[in-house]
Amino acid sequence: MFNIRMELILNNGIEIKTICFDRDLLEVLFSCSNGYFSGQAKLYLNHDDLSKMADALSGFPSHASDGRDFELGAFDPPGANGGVWMHFYCRDSTGHPAVEVRLRGDDCRVMGEVESVALRIPIEAAAVDSFIAEIRRMKRFEVARAFLKMESDLRESGG
Repeated sequence: MFNIRMELILNNGIEIKTICFDRDLLEVLFSCSNGYFSGQAKLYLNHDDLSKMADALSGFPSHASDGRDFELGAFDPPGANGGVWMHFYCRDSTGHPAVEVRLRGDDCRVMGEVESVALRIPIEAAAVDSFIAEIRRMKRFEVARAFLKMESDLRESGG
């Protein structure tokens, strides 16, 4: 019953939603879930952080050994508010992509402590392309969201 309720709260995948913005910074709510584990944290970003990530993520995966790392917010304490580290990679020789996410909240000083989560989310290449397009459509001074959908059949198959 818990997993069903969690799906209603968080979509399975990664969501980046603008909360607040000013001339200098963008405050976003970063949410992630793989259906079993989930977490959320507020992150403060420079206005170009998301577009830089979209540019660097473009074309992923290009080959079976493709791997790309991204950090948003303040992942390494001491930093105000939360941070996230993401490792996009191919989980097998046929190039099926996934992303490992390590997320920490404001009060977390070391991963594994309270207000931290580490999880793996299987994804599809087409979902990465959609995620990049949504990030690029996010306006600098507008509330918006980008969503990277989890591969749809993994939870149902028990994998």
